[in-house]
Amino acid sequence: MTTITPFAAGSYIANRNATQLLSLKGELNDLSTQLATGQTAQTYGKLGTGRSTALGAQATISALTGYAAGISAAKTRTDLAVASLTQVAAMGTNAKTVLNNGLQSTPINTIASTNAAMANLSSALDSLNQSAAGSYMFGGKNVSTQPVAGADMILSGTTDSTGQPIAGLKTLITEQIQADLGTKGLGRLTQTAPGGTTPNNETLGLNQIALADDTYAGATTQFGYALTGAATATGSFLMSGYTPPTASTPSSTKLSLTAQPKVGDSVTLSLKLPDGTMASVTLTAATTADSTSTTSFAVGSDIPTTTTNLSQALTRALGSSAGSTLMANAAGRAAQNFFAASASAGTTPNRIVTDTTSGRPTGYVTGAASKTVVWYQGESGAGDSDARATQTVQVSATSSIAVGSRANETPIQNVLAGLATVAFGMPATSNVNVGATYQAIASKANSLLASADTSPSVQDIVTNLSLASAGLTNAATTNTATQNTIQNTLDGIEQAPTEVVATKLLDLQSRLQASYQITASLSKLSLVNYLS
Repeated sequence: MTTITPFAAGSYIANRNATQLLSLKGELNDLSTQLATGQTAQTYGKLGTGRSTALGAQATISALTGYAAGISAAKTRTDLAVASLTQVAAMGTNAKTVLNNGLQSTPINTIASTNAAMANLSSALDSLNQSAAGSYMFGGKNVSTQPVAGADMILSGTTDSTGQPIAGLKTLITEQIQADLGTKGLGRLTQTAPGGTTPNNETLGLNQIALADDTYAGATTQFGYALTGAATATGSFLMSGYTPPTASTPSSTKLSLTAQPKVGDSVTLSLKLPDGTMASVTLTAATTADSTSTTSFAVGSDIPTTTTNLSQALTRALGSSAGSTLMANAAGRAAQNFFAASASAGTTPNRIVTDTTSGRPTGYVTGAASKTVVWYQGESGAGDSDARATQTVQVSATSSIAVGSRANETPIQNVLAGLATVAFGMPATSNVNVGATYQAIASKANSLLASADTSPSVQDIVTNLSLASAGLTNAATTNTATQNTIQNTLDGIEQAPTEVVATKLLDLQSRLQASYQITASLSKLSLVNYLS
């Protein structure tokens, strides 16, 4: 009789026992592996229904880890930027304080203000080159290029490879002051004394004084003082006329004394500066007047003598005003012009064009980069409003925080220009007009230094970046909490608790040992053994 082995008598029980033993052996191997690795399974496929949740959790944790790295780097950069700009704002505020305190003793504090401004300007420029891990913070989108040229180069200029000079800030301020004051130091005004001949070939009487703008066409609106109308006077001793400018002639005014002024009567001349602001010169009639006075003139024995005295006093007053108010204005304008330039935007500081024949300034032209230092080398956008957006940090799947900044934002430019105005515009203590000049410099510089803490200000930028830093901290805290929660869920799926695995392993070992013993006993069973 033929027997089919798999279906032979007793074969099913034998196969079943073998399968059960192999299954228990497989469980033993799995539990041993879990005990050794701490993992529920070595492949996602063996996680069963939890594999989809585990895969999703791993992806989320990976993304959160990436966000954490970006947040950490951005937090360091942002905090350093806040510290740097806080220092710049403090320098501007400190400079204002020093200037205002110096008004009490200008000859002494002229030197103190100049030295403090120069030191602060150099330090501010260095602060704007701050970097973190080789990444510059004040260059906008360009984080690999040093955004600000070296302080020495900016202030004093340099030379090219052929030894030709490249002008720095100090040179531009000096050029602007010289162009505004003119060779006679009267703000490019031409004064004709009584009995003289005006630039228009008009002969004056002994009771007349004439003033005219710079006689070079087009120069009056860009350099020096510009006449805005006739002189005004108290009392009835003066008659003054005004001739507005034409395409070929400058504006002019003529002062004619028709009677002797009374003591206390005054003459006032209004003057316009190139930036549109106004200045005025006032002279008051007195019985006697010092020969150096810039505020009064002596009433003479007759009208011609009084007119001469007025003319001489007017010359001194114009020189004093030009050497203080106009000079301070020129220094401030030159500094603003310099710091408005940007290499990345393709702009360079405007340079003065001079007529080769007359030597008079005729206007401005954009300076060649090979002739003038361009202080800002970073990325330059359309304006201050997008500076923060030049660098953003992704803090979650749906949100980001803007942490960018540029060294050439307007408030920063103004503070730098204010410091430069003091550093290079302040007069020497030997200047006879030092008091008035100090006050004029202080007034012009303070209007620029106000950008340190008066909105829109450097302090506003500090506040924005501080808020961004706080936002990064909050995002990091939220992400950490989320990551911990997801990690706990993932651990519940992937991790095999040692205590549980050990218990299961001992139980399985006991069952497997019992199965082996029973199987071994059954394998020795026979009819003889059974009957015995």
